[in-house]
Order: sequence, then C-alpha cells, then structure tokens
Amino acid sequence: MRSLEHTWHSCGRQERGGAAVTPSDSPSFVCSFRKPASIVRRTIGPRHTQSAVGSRRSSFRWSHFVAGLEPLKVLSSAAAQMQMSRWVVAALLGHSPVPPAAQPAASRSRSGSLCAPPSSPASPEDVPRSQHGRVSSQAAATPPVRGSSDAAWYNVSLEFPSNVRAPHNYAEALHKSLLFYWAQRSGPMPVKRLAWRSDSCLECVGDHGEDLSGGYYEAGGSYLKFTLPTAFTVTQLAWGLVESRDGYAKVGELEEALGAVKLQGGLCLLWTPEEHALWAPPREAHYITEEDPGSEVAGEVAAALAATSIAFKEENATYSAELLRHAKEVYAFGEEHQGSYMDSKQPGLKDHAKHYPSSGYHDELAWGALWIYLATQEDAYMQTALKYYEMLQSWSGDNYSYDWDNKAPGMHVLLTQLFPSEMMPYAQNAHRFFHAYIPGPDRTVHMTAGGLSWRSAWGVLRYSGNVAQLAMVHSTWAYANGDSPYAAALFNYGQSQIDYMLGHTGGRSFVIGYGKNPPLLPFHKDSFYSYINYPTRGQPYQLQHDDFHDSRIPNRFIVYGALAGGPQADDSYEDSRGWCCAAFSEVAIDYNAGFQSALAKLAEYYDGLQQFSDCELDLGWDHPNATLALQPQWSEGDCYHGCCGKRVRSQKREEHAQGPRRRRQARSEATSEHEPFLHHAHKHTL
Repeated sequence: MRSLEHTWHSCGRQERGGAAVTPSDSPSFVCSFRKPASIVRRTIGPRHTQSAVGSRRSSFRWSHFVAGLEPLKVLSSAAAQMQMSRWVVAALLGHSPVPPAAQPAASRSRSGSLCAPPSSPASPEDVPRSQHGRVSSQAAATPPVRGSSDAAWYNVSLEFPSNVRAPHNYAEALHKSLLFYWAQRSGPMPVKRLAWRSDSCLECVGDHGEDLSGGYYEAGGSYLKFTLPTAFTVTQLAWGLVESRDGYAKVGELEEALGAVKLQGGLCLLWTPEEHALWAPPREAHYITEEDPGSEVAGEVAAALAATSIAFKEENATYSAELLRHAKEVYAFGEEHQGSYMDSKQPGLKDHAKHYPSSGYHDELAWGALWIYLATQEDAYMQTALKYYEMLQSWSGDNYSYDWDNKAPGMHVLLTQLFPSEMMPYAQNAHRFFHAYIPGPDRTVHMTAGGLSWRSAWGVLRYSGNVAQLAMVHSTWAYANGDSPYAAALFNYGQSQIDYMLGHTGGRSFVIGYGKNPPLLPFHKDSFYSYINYPTRGQPYQLQHDDFHDSRIPNRFIVYGALAGGPQADDSYEDSRGWCCAAFSEVAIDYNAGFQSALAKLAEYYDGLQQFSDCELDLGWDHPNATLALQPQWSEGDCYHGCCGKRVRSQKREEHAQGPRRRRQARSEATSEHEPFLHHAHKHTL
C-alpha cells in the first residue's frame, strides 16, 4: 500500500534513486535514501492499513537432494516444459497413460522447478473438455491422493473458456507487458522504442563514483528505485522464465524477457563490497550496515540474483555464474548481520520504515537460501532455507498474500515441488493458502461478483496476479501427485484471474492499451507529462498538480501493458488520476511481475498464438514534437519491432476504444514547443 506522498518531477526523471553497498572493508547495503529538500520523496505506505473483506527447449537439469533427508532423485531435462503447460492441465482428467502417483520418485522428471508429466503425454486434442471449452473437472482415471470429502468443491465451474483457442490474445498482452518495462527504464536507452521516453538519470552517480543510472523506476507516480519491491519483481520475472521459458519462446518474447530481467539484474550486481557500489543517486543516502541491518533486503536481492542466474544458465554461463557468486555474497551478509531496517537507528530509515513497512525478514532469508539452493544444489542452502522456513510457522504476518513483503506462499509452492508428498507440511501449507482463494467452503479472501479475488484495496490486481502465477505453477505438482481435480481447479482459477484483468468479465480491461475499454487516465506521470509534451513546464506547482490529478484529459501517450491497480470490491472502477483513485489507477513494476509470468504460462498452454509486433502500436512517433531522427529503423525482416513486410494501416489501432481521438484532442489542447531535456524538479508538499 502506498502513501500519498509523491515526487513531482519535470520531464526528465533526472533525480532518482534506490539502495546499495558502502565501500568499507565490511559490506553494508543501503535500504533507502533521502532526497534533498528540493524534492519530496515518494514512498510506499503501510500495506496492512486497508484490509480486504518454435519453442526452444531448455537443457538445464535440476538435481534435488537434501542432506539428512531422503533423497529425491528427480533428474531430467526441461524438454517437457512446454508440454507441461500445453497438456498437463488438458490431461488432468482421465488421460494419464502412466499415473504419476504410481511412478517411483526416482523416475519422475522435473523441468525447471516444474514436476514434469509422464513420459508419454496425451495430446491436447484428445482431452475431454466441458461444453464451455474449459478444462473439465470430472473425476480423473487416477484417483486423487486427497480424500473425496475435499474433492466436491474442485468441481466449481468457472465460466470462462480454456480450450485450444485462447479466450484472449495472451501473446499480445505479454508483448505489451514487456513494453511497459521499457516505459519504466532508467538510464540511457539502448534504442528509442518509445518517442515519449528518453535517456534519464545519466548523472546518477554514487558517493564513490558508481554508475547508478540503470534499472527501473518503481511506479507511475514516482521516479525512485526501491530495493525490496524491485528485487521481488526480478525474482518473479526470473521465476516465470524458468517455469515458462517455452511460453516466451513460442510467441517470440524470450529474448525480450531475458533482457528485461538482465537490465535490473545487472544493477543488483552493484550489491557487492568489492565494487563499492551504491544503488542510489548522488544524494544523502541511508545504509544498512552491521549495526543497522536489513536482512529482508539482502535476502530478496540474493533471491533475485540466484533466480536470474538460473534463467541465464543456457544463454550466458559466465554471467550466470557471476550472478550466483554475488547472490551468495549478499546472502552471507544478510544472514550474518540479522535484523530488520524497521529497527534502524538512522533517522532516514526510521522514516522509511513508517512508509514502507516490513513484517519480518525470516521469509526473505528462507527465500534467498532456497533460490541459491535451486541454482547450486548445495545442501547447506537447503538446510538454511528449511531452518528459516520453520520460523515462519509461528510468524504473525499476513500469510494470505504473496507480495514483496511476504514470500511464505512462494516457499510453500517451491518446497512442495522439492518434497512432493501430501504428508509434508509444505503441501499442507500450500493447500491452506490456495483454499483461501479458490471458490469453495474454505475461501476467506473476498471474491467479487465478477470473479476477482479482492485481497487489498491498494493494487489489488498485484495480489491476484501473483496468486494466479503460484496457482498455475502449483497445479503441475498437483497433477504429478495424482490429484487431477485439484490441479484443474488451481489452473482454471489462475486463468480466471488473468482473464478478469484482460476484460473477460465486467466489460473492461485493466491493462493499458489492451482489450475493451481499458483505462485512459492511469496514474502514470510520464505518459501524461512527457519531455516532448509538457504544456505546464515551468508553471507553479499547484497548477501542475491540479492539471495532473484533476483534469479529465486522457494520458497523452499510451503506457502499453501497464496493469492498473484494479477495481474496488464491487468490481467498479473510476478512471481517474485523482488522489481518490490512486490506489486503483496507479501502475507499478511489481504489479506486472506475477501477471506477466502467468501470461507466459498461458502462452505455453494455448495453441494458435502468434508473435505480436510494435508495428501498429501508437508509440508516439506521430506527435509533432517527436524527434523522428531518433526513431529506430527496423530491418525489413524484423517482425518484432517492425512490420515485417506487412502493409501498415493509415490509422493506428484503437487500443483505447475512443482513446486515439481523445488523445489527439488532448495533444491539440497542449501545444508546446519542443524543448531540450531539462534537469529540474518542482518542490511540493502533499
């Protein structure tokens, strides 16, 4: 949840920042920083204040063995990964030639972190489906491991299609989600893909000369780089690459997805003592040190580095090894010097803790150790992960959300894959977690009339997207463990949440630039005030403030793929940039992370999806102030960025329903001469 304290910035995103490491002999890491008085810091507010009533096959092999525990010899290549997403759920019901539960553990294969299907999968075309086309939830030929008393609610029908023909263009949604991460880039742009975004933060240098220009700005309402949610975003995206690599490859997005993770992963490499790096601009910074620790930050960064290491294992073994080495170093610091930044003695971190609260760090220490284990198969890290996981059993935190602050649900899912037994506490904990969301007698999380799990007011779709990703990942374990109805319920539930976001129910999409009636006024400053269209530049603060928050002018540029915060508990949504609606209309990088990974899983499962292209998107190049000399000239055969020989329509696609006409009107109302990139900000207090 976010506070209503925002940075107001000019067009350039010049002054931004984040977290880092001091150049002393003993490593210390920054959790946050304070900007000078000329800029008001944008922070995260308390999370609990509003409670909720040609595919490419991976050859990477995983070997799972835990010292002191019965070894689980589940070795395999990830060649079955694409098959898993395409047919595992399709084959859930009565179509398993070799019941997974009957196989010895040593013969079960695993792809990435997925339990792979039997060696002779059924084809998707042979799978029985309901009249709605969704995965049927009739009884399976292989009896579920779970008792029959639990099985009745698995048959709850979710009214959406799940057949060979996708109900939505998941390839388009995936393409646009990745484009959103371009809109949030900091530093020099390798290519000017969006006319309205330029190089930024070029002079962002640490106290010791470190280049801190790269990475992502965390949200549409700020120009800052917060470590904890950003690192969690990287972990989620990297996990999605490990789980659904073939989904990305199938629709031509693998290279782009790897680049999106590498951009921030490279900045995370600055978290090493020998490089004396700061993840912060040349401003007053506040450090996590031995005396003022922040184990939750170090643990999540270690997880992000380790997960990214796994994702790059094939493409760049040297880079992968470098990431893993740094993950171990960061983790060692976080574990050796335990404590939370919530208890910091520094005034700046005390202030930070009020706005960006952490509920504990044991989950991050467990999470980081587990991801390092998955990357190394070193038993010591598994033992460490289990040690901290046990501490979570009495944790008083919110165990029914999965986000930047709570990693416990992700631990449930990963540990269940490693120890696939109903008798283990990991599967039981995962079972309780998902039962809180999936329709049934044990559901505790509010579900709207439209079918959305409404977890919390601020950024509700972030929670739904994260749980959707977990549910679809966990469905593969349920299938491999012989619980076909449960697996079907998990997968169909996950898809129902993603389809809701894409506009399947309720008459509107919540993804900017996608589908029917998407938001036109997202809380995203750069797409409203761009450096090529900033009509109030130099005007008094209050005028700019009111223009952004109170005007009904649609954002002048389309921030494609950004997932809005979401609807209210009754499915209603007010398309507004006002403070009244910031919780629902703001966009952020962590909102898209689970959502995008779930899209990749759906892209794996469905046939008939084609690679999407920038060709007909309105990227701002028709604006009179756009510098056409900077417009990329894609090769004729580039079907990702260019038109690949296709005839371009004279009229851009109407991504926003009536949006193009309204945006053209907004542009005509805001005629401003092209001005050079400015490096100034307006102070304000809210």
